[in-house]
Amino acid sequence: FPTKFIPYQNLLQSHSHVAFLGWGYLIVIGAILFYFVSDAAKQHKVYKATLGILLVTIPLMLISFPLGGYKVFSIVLLAVFGLTSYVLSFRILKDLQGNNTSAKLIRYGIYYYLLSSLATWFLAYVIVNQGKTDLYYNTVYFYLHFLYNGFFVFALFGLLFKIFETQQMIISEKLQKSFFFFLNIACIPAYTLSVLWSTDFLLFNIVGFVASVLQFVSLVFLFKILQQAFSQISWNFTSKWLLKFAVISYIIKIISQILSAFPYIVEKSLALKPFFIIGYLHLFTLGFLSVLLFLILDQLGKINLHKPTSKVGILLFLSGVFITEALLFLQGFLFLLQFSAIKNYSLILLIFSFLMVFGLLVVFVNQFHKERIIKKTL
Repeated sequence: FPTKFIPYQNLLQSHSHVAFLGWGYLIVIGAILFYFVSDAAKQHKVYKATLGILLVTIPLMLISFPLGGYKVFSIVLLAVFGLTSYVLSFRILKDLQGNNTSAKLIRYGIYYYLLSSLATWFLAYVIVNQGKTDLYYNTVYFYLHFLYNGFFVFALFGLLFKIFETQQMIISEKLQKSFFFFLNIACIPAYTLSVLWSTDFLLFNIVGFVASVLQFVSLVFLFKILQQAFSQISWNFTSKWLLKFAVISYIIKIISQILSAFPYIVEKSLALKPFFIIGYLHLFTLGFLSVLLFLILDQLGKINLHKPTSKVGILLFLSGVFITEALLFLQGFLFLLQFSAIKNYSLILLIFSFLMVFGLLVVFVNQFHKERIIKKTL
């Protein structure tokens, strides 16, 4: 839908930066501090100062990007956020407790965050000297790959394994180490999958395919870990379904990456980018990242998903994610197979997207609503 007053690209930049940094990054960092940094270490002034700066920059980005786009003020905010996150990251690495698999996942997640952030500084050089060339887009994809498949994936599974640990679940450490090993050795070479659109060099396809297969092997170990966990979990229905939904989304993501190593899939995905690539990105951010964040916040006791109204809100959100993802991929396949496209597709997609908005509002409002206690008088 056309936007009359605010350029669409500005809204898109605001959406992506605030979603990744404001929602994803801050919640993950908060959970890491809760589970992996001692109360005594958290008293260090660095944490209060850095988190305070980050919490100020995010709402300012929410204003600066729609109004000015990727201009001076937004760039300054991103630079402040980036430099502050460096200080915070190194402090967490210093204070991080434990040497088991969950702690290793967190450490490597932070390493991959630092690696991904290098692209943001290099991007400025590319824009000034070359403009929006293939190098520009591959630099953006470098950032996204190591943020998605590095920081978020490693940190989220590290937090999930830590939750299992704190709830006294007996999970094979050998399985966890195997999961970490294959996931880790696949992460860097898997970046080649992100650059296949710009090259026909077959070696890149081969490296990407091998990396995606290694990720699939890690998925086998994850499945065995979750089998052990589910035999001991005493969570309610909502929490279990959040975990199942996130894992299913992650499985689809891994399978999609395996398929994306084939030249035919690369070609068709590029031609149908508004459906397949956008669908893949939202599958990760909504189906995997956001759903796991809800689960983590619930386990931390920061949100209450046990009330009937909260359950309705979560159901609306999950329904919105499922239906919009189905629409994105279905429309893509209809074009691919040269069938008739869905009429009024954008309007239908917008309508079902509101399920997510309404669901989030229900969950949010319900956090401030106390259940009535009805006393019977004799």
